[in-house]
Amino acid sequence: MSLTTTDASARTTGTAEEERNGRAVAAAPAKESTAVAAARAAAVLEPGLDRPVGLVGARLRAAAAALLLVVGAGGGWLAFGTLPHTLALPALLAHGAAPETVRAEQAGALLAYQVSPGSAVTQGQTLALLRTPAGEELAVRAPQAGTVTALLSAPGATLAPGAAVAALDAAQLPDTVRLFATSLREAGELVPGRTVLVPVPGGGTVQATITEVDPLPVRAETLDGAFSVPLPGVPSGAAPVWTARAQLPPDTTRLRGPVPLTVSVDLGARHPYEAVFGTGAGR
Repeated sequence: MSLTTTDASARTTGTAEEERNGRAVAAAPAKESTAVAAARAAAVLEPGLDRPVGLVGARLRAAAAALLLVVGAGGGWLAFGTLPHTLALPALLAHGAAPETVRAEQAGALLAYQVSPGSAVTQGQTLALLRTPAGEELAVRAPQAGTVTALLSAPGATLAPGAAVAALDAAQLPDTVRLFATSLREAGELVPGRTVLVPVPGGGTVQATITEVDPLPVRAETLDGAFSVPLPGVPSGAAPVWTARAQLPPDTTRLRGPVPLTVSVDLGARHPYEAVFGTGAGR
């Protein structure tokens, strides 16, 4: 009787454990199914969440490719691209190679001037009056139309034949740009045939061509009084100044000179890396 009761208890205990194990086994697939369903639902709401590693990798590859493209393009431009290269210089728009010097034909005392610097005169107009040793009064006349740029003698002075009386910018001569370089480096860029960009008052920008270059400098003080206008950017005193002349195209609108300007000498193009690192001509 005892044995039978024990066997019954054992069977009862075994049955309970099997039921618990069966519920656990049944619950596991249910939990797994719930997790999979949640992941699929999230993937529908946010496409790509089920592939985070692959998606980020593709974006990084695209960004890296774009960066390499930009760096490559920039490097190619630095190596093979070009930039305009110019040199700004003070200049003077006038006529001919230099102001024409009007001289006294006879000896005499300079009585008075009839004009002043900047005066526009016509051919034959009286510039000054002289009194000869015989007491005769003579007129010093403009040989051609133009602009008086300087008075070269003092009233009351006794002049010899051929003495300078006035300087005249002759309007009939070709329009000319005089360039002034104030350093040896700038002077080295003044080469015949080189293009000069000239801002013509009221006419935009025109291209002139350097035709003459003075090989030796002059003292800046020798330019004082030669023109009726100041020359911004040109030094004074004994400082050296190199000069050159550029010819404007013949179809340029005729201008009354002299007019001070700042022009740009075209030095051609240079590579961007030369501009960045300060190399190349005219750096």
